[in-house]
Amino acid sequence: GGLLMIDFQVFKNEDLGLYEGRLTVSVPEITVTRFKADRNDFKYEMRRAVSEIVEEIIEKNIDD
Repeated sequence: GGLLMIDFQVFKNEDLGLYEGRLTVSVPEITVTRFKADRNDFKYEMRRAVSEIVEEIIEKNIDD
């Protein structure tokens, strides 16, 4: 395991007259396991699996 750190800031960028959002995320090590008949299927599947986990972590930890 490791330390989860999420820093989410929203502030007004006076120069642009727009709101600026900044998200910094440090996540613990993530390991995913999948089984495939074809070795070539792994690249997309592993990327998708990790992305889903990170999305869940961010969704759970960002306050509106």
